[in-house]
Amino acid sequence: MVLPGSAAAGWMMLDRFIYHRGEDGDCSGWCFPDESVAPLRATSSTSVGEPFDVAILHAEPPAVSRLYLRWPGGTNRRGAELAAAHRDLLLFRFVYFDLHVMFDNFVCVASSDPVPHIEFKRLPLCTIPMVLPPFFKEDTEAITTRRYFMPNTLGLVRGSSPGHEDEFVVAQLASITKIPGPDDMMEAEVCMIRSRVSAMDDDGTWELHKIPIQHKEHQYWRLVDWSTSAVTTFNNRICWISYYTGGILFYDVFAETPTISYLGLPTHHRPGYRERGFLEVNRSICVTGGGDLLKYTSVVRTDRQLCGPLEPRQGYKIITDVLKATESVDMEWDRDTFVTAYEFWRHNTSECLPRDAVPEYPLVSMDDPSIIHFLLSEEREKINKVSVVTMDMVTNKMISVVPYIKGEEDLDGEDADMVKEKSHLLKSFLTSEFPKFLNLTSLRILCN
Repeated sequence: MVLPGSAAAGWMMLDRFIYHRGEDGDCSGWCFPDESVAPLRATSSTSVGEPFDVAILHAEPPAVSRLYLRWPGGTNRRGAELAAAHRDLLLFRFVYFDLHVMFDNFVCVASSDPVPHIEFKRLPLCTIPMVLPPFFKEDTEAITTRRYFMPNTLGLVRGSSPGHEDEFVVAQLASITKIPGPDDMMEAEVCMIRSRVSAMDDDGTWELHKIPIQHKEHQYWRLVDWSTSAVTTFNNRICWISYYTGGILFYDVFAETPTISYLGLPTHHRPGYRERGFLEVNRSICVTGGGDLLKYTSVVRTDRQLCGPLEPRQGYKIITDVLKATESVDMEWDRDTFVTAYEFWRHNTSECLPRDAVPEYPLVSMDDPSIIHFLLSEEREKINKVSVVTMDMVTNKMISVVPYIKGEEDLDGEDADMVKEKSHLLKSFLTSEFPKFLNLTSLRILCN
């Protein structure tokens, strides 16, 4: 067997859906893939000693890579998610109940020494409580509770500067508050842990820091109503992104004095309040150009709908802006492309690009800034048909169409769990440079 994408892929599109699979005879008909199918595999255990197995099925974009989980005892009251990625690392999380809600964080490491493989390193539990403001104005005391990690608040950065080559940092943006005083200045509360890639389980200590945010006076109001939509890592900085307020927080954790700076997003389309929970459908910020560019893509519908088929005689426009890697805090966006639906339709047939469907969840190739992958959903009575559509933003031509959810026939297949969850509620993919750190030629030999 030849592993898909093993020839040249330098990155992968990793499905955020975790494919839970059981032992033979205990998986409702679908089992954990064996080593001949998914040789990238590892075994670890939770902080309460429950063992689990993980396997990564790698594929070359635009095909989608997968993470399979075998967690004996079922998945009731349990969950898992892929939270972040940087270089040869993935951040993988378990959420489950053991008297209290437990948050186990694992870092998955890609290595080709001595053969291609992955390793899981469990981070120690975080015991630092959260202090929340009073619920009501008449209350005077803050509320102290166990720390919880909301989606998109955890970032991951792998050290690459002298003295930090073997280090990584996992950091949570817990809150943003006003600094006491007459000036309208804001600070971020960050809960973080620094550890070594070569360390064993439970290495490192969680710490809580309050870090002033470097921002201009007029940007104060953008931070007052901050809500994190996504997280990525660019130029060795963790980036917390708010599509709603229109900004990015850059956390330079490996600086001599760690800093957080604010940068506004391009202002070509400000979302309304009702769009607040749906912004990832038509916006993305992706690292591309070999890590030197940050690209902001926005799909703007003319019918002002959040999702679903286009209204009659309506269209959309796709706008991209780029930010180049720089050591300067005062960075600026440059307009890259502006393409309308009519330009796409002129270069592509209606069979390939249905006129009532809007490209969603834009994902820029990590290698080529001009290539963007979209999800294209066509409504069906029970299960939507979904494809990964790859577009060249220079020629406006479609490069490929890869089925993701074929339709109702998938309800009876081994991916039925994913189809039921994601057909009407899609999610973005997580990009990872894992393949760069694996000797894929050797991996192909292991699969044969």
